[in-house]
Amino acid sequence: MGNLSGKVITIKDDNRKYPFQQCQDDKINEDFRKLHKDIVNQVINFCKVHNIEIDEFHLNADGLKGSIPYGSWQACTDSFLTFDKFTDDYIDVISMKKIVSNDEFKRIKLKQEPFLFSA
Repeated sequence: MGNLSGKVITIKDDNRKYPFQQCQDDKINEDFRKLHKDIVNQVINFCKVHNIEIDEFHLNADGLKGSIPYGSWQACTDSFLTFDKFTDDYIDVISMKKIVSNDEFKRIKLKQEPFLFSA
């Protein structure tokens, strides 16, 4: 339960096999989790082969509906991939080894730039 502007909000239990998602198909969920694992392992292997050390990566794509019928990336789809390596200052702040003001955090965060970026 939560309270938003004096209104009580009740969140119902989600007792589905795969909570908080639309797809409840076992085979699709199994294949999706395999896809997830494969993507992460490909990124890890790429980093190992190229001797790259990163903290995290982000992959995003939108406009997929137009590319899906073709089975490949088309002009209607936009995507980006970043590999991020954090500065020691940033790591100290997000791990709470170092407590800073909001302004100082913004300054430290602005110094972060992707190690690699593709769009």
